[in-house]
Amino acid sequence: MQKWRQHLAYLAIPFLQLLSTTAHAAQHAVILQYHHISDTTPKSTTVTPSVFSEHLKYLEDNNFKVLALTDVTRALQRGDYLPDKAVVITFDDAYRNIYDNAFPLLKKRGWPFTLFVSTDPVDKQYGDFLNWTQIKEMSNHDATIANHTLAHDHLVEKKQGETKEQWLDRVKKDLTTTEQRIKEKTGQSVKHLAWPFGETVPELRALITDLGYVGLGQQSGAAGTLSDFTLLPRYPMAASYANMKSFKLKVNSLPLPVIAKTPETMLIDQTNLKPTLTLTLKDGDYQKNQLRCYGRKGQLDITWLDDKKTAFAVTETTDLAVGRSRYNCTAPSNNGRRYYWYSHPWLQLTSEGKALN
Repeated sequence: MQKWRQHLAYLAIPFLQLLSTTAHAAQHAVILQYHHISDTTPKSTTVTPSVFSEHLKYLEDNNFKVLALTDVTRALQRGDYLPDKAVVITFDDAYRNIYDNAFPLLKKRGWPFTLFVSTDPVDKQYGDFLNWTQIKEMSNHDATIANHTLAHDHLVEKKQGETKEQWLDRVKKDLTTTEQRIKEKTGQSVKHLAWPFGETVPELRALITDLGYVGLGQQSGAAGTLSDFTLLPRYPMAASYANMKSFKLKVNSLPLPVIAKTPETMLIDQTNLKPTLTLTLKDGDYQKNQLRCYGRKGQLDITWLDDKKTAFAVTETTDLAVGRSRYNCTAPSNNGRRYYWYSHPWLQLTSEGKALN
């Protein structure tokens, strides 16, 4: 059934090209990221079952189209068209409460979703994680099973004395071993990777490109044809970021049309604790005069770099802390009903070259 539905969705995408001049077709989608669906797990990574149910009801009542991740990424990479309100539902880490509290609601609606699995915790039968029988059952009911590495390690970290080549070889082995294990247990190998902790660097992004993977991050924003397919944006859903006011704003958002950015990396160090982000924008249906960017402690000053306002720079006013942070830039659409959104993640390692959990 899953393969048949995905086949129908795939066939429908070229037809949507005929609708490209209408308001009902577009070249963007919103990808949602969940971890726990529970009343008892840490709030920082949790959406309660009742709130998750509200999310699904809103999507259902407002004519959103919940699509398979692979259909969406294929369409965006090829420049094909999607329904204007296309949404993808993803879960990271393969927690058991996804099977208990989310799967029944999705199965009832016949909606596809993606489960990013770290295979070691499943193989070792850690108590809070799914088992392969449950994962296989979900894969038979519209779940795409995708790569989240063997043990959810910080891939950006090099081991002591490890060369660049050794580091990249180790990560390559991790990804290919995980992919093979998923294929053995589910029959699937879609080559989509959710970066653990949303952390990556250009060398790792080049690696997955060579291996034929699509990569997904944990930075906010809608995905579009101009997005980086080694680090597609997803909206993290947890705690206050998942309340209904925030959810409605995000699922209705659009990708800010960024055609160039510097720097290419998210990594910063002690020499660059107030990093400058420079973005070049394509013209579009958004209000440039209402563009706003936000950093660690609030709104950042925007410096336009040309008279036509096609490129701008923003710089943090206070030092970024060790760990992960981001700049978020948004602009309202011309009719004011939706927001265009772009997020750039930053990562600062400790003095020992370690990333924080």
